[in-house]
Amino acid sequence: MSGIAELECIIKFHAAMVRRIATAYERYPDRVEELVQNVWIAVWQALPRLKNQATLKSYIARIAHNICVSHVRRALVRQTEPLDDTLPDTAPPLEEARAHAMRLASLIEAVRSLPENLKAVASLYLEDIPIKDIALALGISESNASVRLHRAKSAIRLSFGDLS
Repeated sequence: MSGIAELECIIKFHAAMVRRIATAYERYPDRVEELVQNVWIAVWQALPRLKNQATLKSYIARIAHNICVSHVRRALVRQTEPLDDTLPDTAPPLEEARAHAMRLASLIEAVRSLPENLKAVASLYLEDIPIKDIALALGISESNASVRLHRAKSAIRLSFGDLS
């Protein structure tokens, strides 16, 4: 399989995950698209260096996380436009679908509001990446990743008003 064909297969398989990670860091769709494109460029450049230390999924998730964190840091330095706390209303007219979309938007906003170290663990966990691979992707111990995940879950529960 050629390099481009291999990359196309990887993109097809992992596109949704990369988009969800980017969405956790950026609320504007055009900027999410830019982040996604930057991730795939970085994946293309990094594929030759892939070692057997992690699965392809965690390797791509780590690249996506690093690109998104760099994006957020650059944006914090610039801070040229006001924050918009509204989410676009993309829910279909059906009540059940609308309720689901609102819960999903609330979850995304809750993840976005987490501190960077908790946001990273939460967004990777939501992609069903095992805690071992999350730790490897973030360069932290498994126990540290578990503690951060517990704190992220607690913060998300509090943002939903669920104190249990």
